[in-house]
Amino acid sequence: MNSILKCSVFALTLSFAACSSENAPKPAAGGPLSAFIAPAAPADAKPVLAIRKDAAAGAEVTVVGRAKDFVTGRAAFTLIDSSLRACSDEGDPMEDSCETPWDYCCVDPEEVGAACATVELRDASGVIKSELKGVSGLDHLDTVYVNGVLEKDAAGNLTVVAKSFHVQKAKK
Repeated sequence: MNSILKCSVFALTLSFAACSSENAPKPAAGGPLSAFIAPAAPADAKPVLAIRKDAAAGAEVTVVGRAKDFVTGRAAFTLIDSSLRACSDEGDPMEDSCETPWDYCCVDPEEVGAACATVELRDASGVIKSELKGVSGLDHLDTVYVNGVLEKDAAGNLTVVAKSFHVQKAKK
């Protein structure tokens, strides 16, 4: 339950931060985040749910999921398992009417919380203070492949400290 609560609080914080995203600085081309961009998707990526189930803290992982929420002004976002249906996915009753399908409002919040992990890009000072949304075209619901080291807290919350990431654009 703590894992779900933390993920939900993180998502809620991101939602409030998203309200002011128009004023947030846009990522600079060739900035500190460009070193993290992988030229191709790795073949050995595992879904978020598999990583949550099997991986141990300190393990190097390659995970794949969809970009859910972004932290304004920081190189961090929530990655959610691709098996969950966003409101804009084909066949969803809200497919054409949901303005924020990346919030997965059509899915039980406990299921959403149990299917996500936080991704952070860090330097020696911690999480890089640069906007990640838009880097390599990254946007909500894009498929993202992340290679990094897994951190897991006592409540089971996962953070992948990214070494690299690759973006596969969502079909619009």
